[in-house]
Amino acid sequence: MESLTKFWPLIYSTIKEFWSITEPHIEEAAIRNDIPVELYFYSELGLEYFSTEDFQKRDPFSNPEQFEKLFAHLFFKGWIEAPMRDGRHQVTEKAREGARQIIQAGDSHLSTLEPLVDINLRKLVILLKQIVTANDAAPEPPQKWATLKRFRVADNDSPWLAQIREHLMDLFAYRDDSHLSAAHPHFGRAGIVWSVLGSVWSGSAVTADQMTESLAFRGYDVNDYEVAIQAAVQIEWLESAEIPGAFRPTTKGRELREQAEGLTNEHFFRPWSAISPDELDELFDLLTKLRDQLHELKKR
Repeated sequence: MESLTKFWPLIYSTIKEFWSITEPHIEEAAIRNDIPVELYFYSELGLEYFSTEDFQKRDPFSNPEQFEKLFAHLFFKGWIEAPMRDGRHQVTEKAREGARQIIQAGDSHLSTLEPLVDINLRKLVILLKQIVTANDAAPEPPQKWATLKRFRVADNDSPWLAQIREHLMDLFAYRDDSHLSAAHPHFGRAGIVWSVLGSVWSGSAVTADQMTESLAFRGYDVNDYEVAIQAAVQIEWLESAEIPGAFRPTTKGRELREQAEGLTNEHFFRPWSAISPDELDELFDLLTKLRDQLHELKKR
């Protein structure tokens, strides 16, 4: 397992390189065609139905109020239907086509970069697809909500880089499924408290102000984080640090987070037994080279 854990930081950093290249083109296409760019972001949550309950099955860490506000806007503009009795909004075919159109704008730009990428892209697609297929066949846990629901655009006829991006996003979804299966029993509906523990445990943010800034995309304000920090203190996950307003994990909090991270890795990497050691070495080499080359290409 230890030899495999090096893969997730590499996968995530490669995904971020893809985002940095494709998202400017996706956002430009959304503006040009008057399509909400949120359809791109929420495609990872599925484009069949929108509801706060469904969204929180993959993202229990964001403020649900921001979902409700967006639903109202999308309904007013005709991208989703009126809520049904269970509170879900059916997503229109117009919205799915709009999402496909703007995502393909990003993939089209990737196709122009393929001649500049000096690795065996076909081989990388084959290796990634082996893992994605093994994930699909693996028994739960994790529960595969994110894996099953995400809206896919690239297919076997798409350019190699688009297929690689799609497979990496499938792995990203499976990672989320793995983490939620490992962590959700510990925090229930209090996802913000788990976020607070994670921020302090990793050292990325140790005060409410820092969390408000670093986790701005979550939609919570400083008061929300102050309350969540106090909740984490009460259940003995956090304690005050030497610097006023700063916190550190308790032994209990640190062990709990490390236990969840270990179980996340166990869930995530279990299907990788389908890949031989030589193939794993080749996958790591190809992904590393791709990430580094994408980093250089985004400067063009």
